[in-house]
Amino acid sequence: MNKSRLLLIRPNSSIEIAPPPLGLMYIASYLRNKQDEFDIKILDSRVKDLSFEEIEERIKDCQPEYIGITSMHVDSPELHKVAQISKSVMKDPVVIAGGPYPTSGYKQVMEDSNIDFCVVGEGEIPFAELMKALRHGLDYENIRDVAFRIDGEMVYNGSRELISDLDSIPIPAWDLIEMNDYFYGKKRSLENPVQIHKRAVSVISSRGCPYGCTYCHNIFGKKFRARSPENVIKELKYLVDKYNIQEIEFLDDTFNYDKERACGICDLIIEEKLKLGICFSNGLRADRMDEELIIKLKQAGTYRINYGIESTSARMQKSMGKKLNLIHAKDIIEKTFRHKILCGAFFMIGFPTETEDEILETIRFAAESKLHTAVFNIVTPFPGTRLYKQAEEMGSNVGKSFSTVGKVSVNMSAVSNEKLAKLRVVAYRRFYFNVTRCWRLFVRVPRKLILFKNFIEVARVSLLKKELYG
Repeated sequence: MNKSRLLLIRPNSSIEIAPPPLGLMYIASYLRNKQDEFDIKILDSRVKDLSFEEIEERIKDCQPEYIGITSMHVDSPELHKVAQISKSVMKDPVVIAGGPYPTSGYKQVMEDSNIDFCVVGEGEIPFAELMKALRHGLDYENIRDVAFRIDGEMVYNGSRELISDLDSIPIPAWDLIEMNDYFYGKKRSLENPVQIHKRAVSVISSRGCPYGCTYCHNIFGKKFRARSPENVIKELKYLVDKYNIQEIEFLDDTFNYDKERACGICDLIIEEKLKLGICFSNGLRADRMDEELIIKLKQAGTYRINYGIESTSARMQKSMGKKLNLIHAKDIIEKTFRHKILCGAFFMIGFPTETEDEILETIRFAAESKLHTAVFNIVTPFPGTRLYKQAEEMGSNVGKSFSTVGKVSVNMSAVSNEKLAKLRVVAYRRFYFNVTRCWRLFVRVPRKLILFKNFIEVARVSLLKKELYG
C-alpha cells in the first residue's frame, strides 16, 4: 500500500519572528513513529516569506491528500485563506486545523466549510488517531480532542488526559525543515532579539503551567509535565552533532518550576561540554529562582534570562492570579544582573480596574531596576483565557480585536484608551532613555549591530508610537 501524502503548513503573516514550527514537527515525528504510512512534508511559509500564490504552487507540487494547518490568533485570517486555497487547488483534500487559535476557537473555525477537522489542544495523539481513521476508513466520531461536522452540525467529544510521560514522544522532526532557512533567512529565527549566534534554534523541555494567570492560554494544561534531563540532552546533542547548533532558546512556560530538574539539565550540558549559548525568551518565574540556579544556568552557557513580572501592584498580582512575590522578584533581578546575565522582564499595563497610579508604580519599578531590557504590553484578552471571559462579563466588545498587544484593543482599566497608549510610550521612554542602562546594554550585548537595530525599534515605539517589531 502506497504512503498517503500529508502536508503540514504554517501560514505566512505579518509576524516578523519565525522560530522552527515545533508544534508541526512534534506532530510529524509522533505520527511517523506510530504509523509509517504517510509521506510527510512541512511547509513553513512564514520563514520562507511566501505569498499566497507561492503557497498555492507548493501545494500543487506536493499534491497532498491531507493538509494540516497550524495557526495562532494573530494569523487566523491566513489559516482560513490557506484552507480555501487548499480546497480550490486539490480535488477534495482533507483539511485539518490545529494550534492555539483552533484550540480556543474551534467552534468559530468549524464555521469555515474549507476546514474538515480541528485538533484541539495537545495534538500528537488525536492527530495520529484521526489520520489512522481517515487512512483506513475507520470511525473517527469517538476520537477525543477532535472537532468535526456530521450532517452540517459541529461535533466535539471533549478532551482527553494530557500526555504524562513526555519522554515517550520522539524529538521534533528536525529533518523535515530546511535548517538554513532559520539560520540565514529574512526573518529572525528566535524570539530573543539579541541572539549571539546565527545557528540557533528553539527547544521546549516541558509543558503546562500550574499557575492561574488570567491572561494565559491553557493549551498544555495546568499540570507541569517535563522531559527528563537525559531526554533533553539527547535532543541538544543531536542538534549540535547533526546541525552544528551553537545556541538554544528554551520556550517553556515554566522551565524553572522544578529546580532539581533545571539544575540537572545544566549539569548534563556542562558534563557533555556542549558549549552552547542559552537564552530564556519566555518569562521564567522569578519566585522559583534562587542564586544557586542562576549560577548553574550561567555555568551551562546562559547569557539571557527574561522574567514575567507583569505588574508590581499587589492588587493586580492578586487579581490576575499570578501572585508573584515582588520583593523576591526584585532581589532575583539584582542577582541575575550581578552574575553578568542579560536580564529582561515582561510587563503588562491595563488590567481590569487598574488605575493610573498602579500603572506608574509598575513603570517606576522597571525604570529603577537593574533590568537590561523590558517589554511593556497592553493587556489583551485572547480567546480561551479567563481574561477573555472577564472582558465579556464586563460588557466589552472583544470581537476579533485581540490581535495585538502593542495597541489598545479592549480596555478594561480605569484609564482612557488615549491615556493607556500614552503610558505605554512613557514606560519605554523612562526605561530606555537612560544613559546608565544604555551603557550596561552596550557592555553586555556582544553583537553591537543587533543592539543598534533593537535601539531603533525602541525609538520607533517611544517617539513614533509604533508597535515593537511591528
